[in-house]
Amino acid sequence: MSLSRAKAEEIAARRRAEAELARRDTWWDYVLTALMCLLWAALGIFLLMWSAHTTSLTYGRIAFWGGLGIGNGGVLFTLVAAYARGERRGDW
Repeated sequence: MSLSRAKAEEIAARRRAEAELARRDTWWDYVLTALMCLLWAALGIFLLMWSAHTTSLTYGRIAFWGGLGIGNGGVLFTLVAAYARGERRGDW
């Protein structure tokens, strides 16, 4: 049983609209992921810079290792979470 031409065009138009919404959602997820990566990197860099400015050896070491952990770990976690969201959406 074949579809009428009008019904097929209606379905095609609906699918195009859904594809556009999916592309928009994917794009916004990429933008938010990039902003989160920048935020984690900035926080890590801030802590590293503070570790160089502080006069306390203990606070300096805490800030240094914390900056490394927060900066690298935050970016890594954000990218892994973005990959998992892309898998659920069917991006790849």
